[in-house]
Amino acid sequence: MIIRSFVLIFLFFLQSSAYAVEKREIDSIFKAKCMDCHSNETHLPWYAELPIAKQLITADINKGRSYFLFSRDFFQYENHEDIPKHVIKRLQHEIAHDYMPPYIYRFAHLDKIISQEEKQKILAFLNQQEESLLEPLPLKSELKLDSKKVALGKKLYHDTRLSHDNSLSCASCHDLAKGGTDQAISSTGINGQIGPINSPTTYNSVYNIRQFWDGRAQDLEEQAHGPVNNPGEMGSDWKEVIAKLKKDSELMQEFKEVYDTKKITGDMIANAIAEFEKSLITANSRFDAYLRGDKTVLSQSELKGYKLFEKHNCSSCHFGKAIGGRTFRKMGIAHDYFNDRKQGLNGLKAKAITEVDAGLFNQTHKEADIGVFKVPILRNIELSFPYLHDGSLNTLEQTVEVMAYYQNGTKIKKQERDLIVAFLKTLTDEDLK
Repeated sequence: MIIRSFVLIFLFFLQSSAYAVEKREIDSIFKAKCMDCHSNETHLPWYAELPIAKQLITADINKGRSYFLFSRDFFQYENHEDIPKHVIKRLQHEIAHDYMPPYIYRFAHLDKIISQEEKQKILAFLNQQEESLLEPLPLKSELKLDSKKVALGKKLYHDTRLSHDNSLSCASCHDLAKGGTDQAISSTGINGQIGPINSPTTYNSVYNIRQFWDGRAQDLEEQAHGPVNNPGEMGSDWKEVIAKLKKDSELMQEFKEVYDTKKITGDMIANAIAEFEKSLITANSRFDAYLRGDKTVLSQSELKGYKLFEKHNCSSCHFGKAIGGRTFRKMGIAHDYFNDRKQGLNGLKAKAITEVDAGLFNQTHKEADIGVFKVPILRNIELSFPYLHDGSLNTLEQTVEVMAYYQNGTKIKKQERDLIVAFLKTLTDEDLK
């Protein structure tokens, strides 16, 4: 038994050492050929200070950083089990299709061309890591929640007293009967004020890496503070809200039972609402049934759509339990989405560029984050139309076409588009239909 254990440890050490050596070799290729545009450690050539050259090179670097940062997305992982699926998928896609470095960049920097030998080494390494990856896991309500707090939070989520004029509740913009949204281009606040951005779903929102399109809230509790105190949304404040709620003796008794105090605060209200929102996990889709082992629940068309979803690199952004919400991505990597939208090109409805279109930049003030948004959750996507942060697309068919073109640079075939849409509809929870 002792000898067998020693042999296993020795074999594991050899395997780990071989992996470490192999990864160092791959790292060295990436560092030599890719880091100038995909890191914060750029080594500029002597001509980078020339007026025209500087402008072009800076644009390339900013685009590269917004798309992929090696320090954040690859080098931080010590073991192959840690490298997320989306990172592997994205690198595989770019290297296999010779997208990186771009041809115009190779022409100017001959030393940055990835050789065929290096390409094969990278792909072999990535393929090896992918083999150890598990299929997507079915969603399940696994969070341990306080049932009394959830019940209180549900009442508050639907309570219009949270708004200044008692006309709006959280459910006004995040209607649970409408996929956790209001199915509007952008939400309407008090006094008929039209908001600047599309309302994201609250279903499965606990799985978001951060909250809001621009990630300005760390979690659901912080997010719950926002609308109440926003003059364009609920237009109130916690002092006003608490004064109204204190008149409700039954509700006050619930607060006392949950928080063991006669006083209520804005933090308590936000905490209870967040606890309720954590319960909004939709685990009853046909895709979940498929992942649990029912291989007959999806049609051949839907299964083909799932394969195409993977083939077209959709899963490199839309991954995780909620199939999205776990990363930030630039809108318009392959083509300039905002320029085309501004001019009404490629079937996009003409719309001026506004402050919210800056996305993550509004929080970080880093140029590379202009137009970067949290990747939306795809579960129940059939119900949460219209689509994108600007609510500019009404159908899944149009959205798949737009994403394929602006993110991957692909004009997707109608047949493939329809198959992907068929798959996306399997993500709808049966209880919401």
